Amino acid sequence: MLKRFSLLILIIVNVVQLGAQSVGYTYRPFADEGCTVIYTPTIVNDTAYIVVNVKSDRLMFNDNPSMLVRFFDDKTLQLQGKKFGVTLSEGGVIVGYVFIPTKSYCATSWFMVTEEQMDLFSQGVAKIRLNTQPIMHERTFKKDKIGIPLFQKYHEVKEKVENF
Repeated sequence: MLKRFSLLILIIVNVVQLGAQSVGYTYRPFADEGCTVIYTPTIVNDTAYIVVNVKSDRLMFNDNPSMLVRFFDDKTLQLQGKKFGVTLSEGGVIVGYVFIPTKSYCATSWFMVTEEQMDLFSQGVAKIRLNTQPIMHERTFKKDKIGIPLFQKYHEVKEKVENF
């Protein structure tokens, strides 16, 4: 239990320190279903992870998160992850004389990846699916937005870890 807790703390510290190492996008097909997804590569104890944050008004990871990725060369990769947690931010806006409450969730999960799996990201990501609730988050890209940048940022993180 203590080992798992210390691993979680190390991942949090690495993600905070490597905030500039993130890749993400905002997806708003409808106002209610919009979200911002941020992917951050990190290395903890010689193990590589992709930490995924989903900021939305309703999307959360289930207990067994998974990420399905299709690359532009038609290869697919399925990663099983671990749910880290959910934070809730509540607030509101005043429109005229009416207060409209708002809430926003930030769901976090991390997915362990091998060096060979990270190399697939250099082909570019054509489609990504995260099993979020209440609806599945799925995004198709005409041009790569996260694959090559994530691959490059992973190697930057790896170089920093190796050249400590």
